[in-house]
Amino acid sequence: MNDLEIIENYLNGQLSADERTRFETSLRTDPALADALAFYVLTKQVARQEAREQRLAELDALRRNKHPQPPIHTGSDEPTVATPRRRLAPMRWVAAASVLLLLGLGWYIFRQAGGPTSAVELADTYLNQQYGQLSTTMSGGPADRLKQGIDLYNQQKFQEAELIFNQLLTEQPDNDRVLKLAGLVALRQANYDEAIARFHRLSQRTDLYSNPGTFLEALARLKRNQPMDKEQAKKLLDEVITSNLEGKSTAQSLVKQL
Repeated sequence: MNDLEIIENYLNGQLSADERTRFETSLRTDPALADALAFYVLTKQVARQEAREQRLAELDALRRNKHPQPPIHTGSDEPTVATPRRRLAPMRWVAAASVLLLLGLGWYIFRQAGGPTSAVELADTYLNQQYGQLSTTMSGGPADRLKQGIDLYNQQKFQEAELIFNQLLTEQPDNDRVLKLAGLVALRQANYDEAIARFHRLSQRTDLYSNPGTFLEALARLKRNQPMDKEQAKKLLDEVITSNLEGKSTAQSLVKQL
């Protein structure tokens, strides 16, 4: 299940006791997940309010049909009749927000809605949306172990996933996907030094068509937040932007917060 499915099941009381405990623990340690929960609840509230307003408008229309309002003279030859104004903006906002969230751009919604404003919070939300759940489209040989590691990652069994990724990285030191996954699983466990080292190593690869290493190293430095990390992260994000590297659009948003 992805985060949205887990949130919905949590609010509907459909998680097991163990799943509920894990989810509530994650809420305390994962700001992006907490933001996603808040956004989900807000969206539901807006939708309920819109449904209520629409129902009131329908009742008002019925009343007007039974008791028509007198014409309003506006100074022209033809009188006009007042008509109720429909309020559709909230529902349009919910629909747009839902589409953005499904596209993995929840970080943009939170920023525009007045949610996270710091670069660290934006980084958290982006990482959760982009790398909360990983794709498992591979099969055969070492790929089976890679899929096993990704499955464990998606279940938030990060220590077990890391064992597999580290073993694969030892066997396949030039495998850029394994290197990226090893960095991500370290990042999810707040092992920032290790994550930074792996992402930096990935960023040095010049044979890749698309390389997220520089961008991910910047995010890891923002998360670690040690002296000079913010300055170094900004330099890396600027490099992503000027060199048109993977993560450019998000880097542009992050730089504005630094």
